[in-house]
Amino acid sequence: MKNDVYRQFRLKTRPTGHIEKSNFDFVEESIPEPGPGEALVRVLYLSLDPSNRIWMSDMDQYMPPVGIVVKSNSAR
Repeated sequence: MKNDVYRQFRLKTRPTGHIEKSNFDFVEESIPEPGPGEALVRVLYLSLDPSNRIWMSDMDQYMPPVGIVVKSNSAR
């Protein structure tokens, strides 16, 4: 496992019906250096809850929906 790589799944399109792989971009980048007032943490466990599906939609809810990637230089 590489420890010097920052991995992200970015929401590319809002899913309709079932969530598909094509709704996301997978990006690997160099780990950024934290700036003033920032901290770098390592995620060991990630929870995916039913509310995550609601956040991907553009419906009225108790918090703003997850933003769509506007620009990506991902080769994938």
